[in-house]
Amino acid sequence: MIELNTRTPMPESLTGQLLLAMPNLKEGCFEQSVVLICSHDESHAMGLIVNKQITDMSFATLLAQLDMEADTLATDRKLHFGGPVETKRGLILHDLSHQSDETVHVTDEIGLTATRQMLEDLNEGRIGQDANSPALLCMGHAGWAPGQLEGELAQNAWLNIPATRDLVFNARPDKTWEHALAGMGVSKSMFSAEWSDTRHPDAPLN
Repeated sequence: MIELNTRTPMPESLTGQLLLAMPNLKEGCFEQSVVLICSHDESHAMGLIVNKQITDMSFATLLAQLDMEADTLATDRKLHFGGPVETKRGLILHDLSHQSDETVHVTDEIGLTATRQMLEDLNEGRIGQDANSPALLCMGHAGWAPGQLEGELAQNAWLNIPATRDLVFNARPDKTWEHALAGMGVSKSMFSAEWSDTRHPDAPLN
C-alpha cells in the first residue's frame, strides 16, 4: 500500500493541474486517465483527457466533414478523446508559442483554442509538427457540476499534480499516466488492491 503524502496540496482552483485517475476510479473512459483541468471555479470544472487517442476516426475524416482538405503534413495526425461531453466539438491544446486572441491560457506554457483558424494552422503544420510547437486536437471534454469534482477528490478518485508541458504533450499517450506517477516516485505496482478500502473516507487529501 502507498501513502499519498507526496501529493501536491489542492489549490483553491485546479485550473492548470493534472488529475491522475486512482485505481479505485474504474468508470469507463476515466480509468487510468490523465485530465488537464482547463477551467475550475465554484460553479463548474472543465478538463481534457490527454492520454487517450481515438482509433475509429481520422484527422482527415474530421477535416472532410468540415469541408477542409487534409494537408499531406497532417496525414498521420491522431485525434484525442478529450472526454464524454460534446464529443463532436474539437478543442486544441497547444504550446503558447503559437496563439490567437481567442486562446485561453491554461498554464504559463499551455493554451486552449477552439477556432477554425487554429485548426487550419494544425492542418498546415504551423503547430503540432514537432516538440517545439506541440498540439493536441481533443474531441469532447470532461465536465463537472458544482462541487462534483471536489467530492470525487474527497473520495480519493483523483490525484492532482501541476501540469507540465512534457506530460500534456507526451509522445506516448499510453504511457502518460505511468510517467506522471513515476515523476512522484510512485509506480503502478505500489498500489495495493485494498488501497481504496483501507483509507478513511474523511481522510485528508494531502
